[in-house]
Amino acid sequence: MGQDAGALASRVLRSAKHDHSDLLGSPEAVVTRPDRHGVRVVVAPTSAFSEPALDALLAWRLGQYLLTGFYDPAIVSARGMRGEDRGDVNADDLHALAIDHRGAILCYVTMKRAHADRRHRFVDPDRPLLPCESVHGRAWQARLDLPEDVTLEATWEFGRFCKDQRRGRFDAASRRAPLELALVVARLSRHPSYQATVRLVVGDFDPDVALRNLRFFFVPVATFPAHQVRLAADHPLGPRYRDHATAPFAADPSDADEATYVRWVDIDLALSCDDAEAGRRLKALRRFVSVRESRLKRPSQVADPEQYPTAALAASSAHDAATALWDAVAVGRGDWALRTLGPGEAVDRSRAVWVIDGYLQAFTAHRGGRTHLAGVGPDVAFVPDREGDDGIVEAIEAATPARVLTASVDGFEDFWDRRQRIFETSTSSLYGDVALAG
Repeated sequence: MGQDAGALASRVLRSAKHDHSDLLGSPEAVVTRPDRHGVRVVVAPTSAFSEPALDALLAWRLGQYLLTGFYDPAIVSARGMRGEDRGDVNADDLHALAIDHRGAILCYVTMKRAHADRRHRFVDPDRPLLPCESVHGRAWQARLDLPEDVTLEATWEFGRFCKDQRRGRFDAASRRAPLELALVVARLSRHPSYQATVRLVVGDFDPDVALRNLRFFFVPVATFPAHQVRLAADHPLGPRYRDHATAPFAADPSDADEATYVRWVDIDLALSCDDAEAGRRLKALRRFVSVRESRLKRPSQVADPEQYPTAALAASSAHDAATALWDAVAVGRGDWALRTLGPGEAVDRSRAVWVIDGYLQAFTAHRGGRTHLAGVGPDVAFVPDREGDDGIVEAIEAATPARVLTASVDGFEDFWDRRQRIFETSTSSLYGDVALAG
């Protein structure tokens, strides 16, 4: 980021100062979350914002994107932009904000629908394009198994996910904010009141960053290899796509299952703790991973079916994948091992453990004893730290009768990396990201 962009961002962000606390009391607010360790969360439609509040929000969005290098400062300056274009905002767009005790924005994401006639089906070839499709086109959707009946009314585009770039890495509230915000938005998408109107989520992102965060929340997405796009020379967001590799994505919120909901509970529990304990727990939760893939994505052809059963690699359902692998291991194929557990029986924490059925419970040390850390059910695997046992995960025991597959860390990672490449969900790190720890 050049100095011109920084100076321009500073001028823009002076107009972004606003106390958004009044949104918490708005009758139009969809979700409100009271203060927790310095972070409050609110989700509200555009219509809930006063004119000064909306101006401040759009200035904040522009300023943050200048700081991240997404906007072209020369074009922004030439156009005299003081905020993002109001014409891109609908009255019923949803805005999710994590704010501090002064009402200043810590983190933000917008959820919006098409401005055009929303009676169109998403799969209609001649419907109006969504913003992410204006950039990436629609050819990528040929690789998806999309529901035929989903309309634009039930399709939401997520975007502008950004935290305040001016806050330092030692600002605990700033580190908490993305997790608090993501938890609220994820839960909102599965609230019974919204399940009929939030049936498909699309957008674009940097897979190596956003995908790891989504994986941390056990949210399966259909995505594609990242690429760079050149927009028109006078497009203010040219640097966003020219200098940063992005990929379109689609997600079906109904992909959330029991493992997803349990994960959200465990993240919620971690965030309820003080900063040190929350960071410790969130770090430990990275060792528990979801092996599911989005059912929207058609897997690519399996290149090496000899080492693993094709179904184990290419089934979006982790249960189907695990069952295929179990059957193969049962007849002596591969170097994995099978184990059946009774309630209270512990697993070996030096090996990766993939739950086929039943539930396990992970514990961590707490005040001289131990306490719940994570629920580990079907479609979830525990992968030990390569650096050795750090003591955060003190024990993992069966809560119910269970069947598990176990493997060395190398064996599990080899399998999972192959599986993710087939679904094009590989990142530089196989594990979910976490903002608070470290």
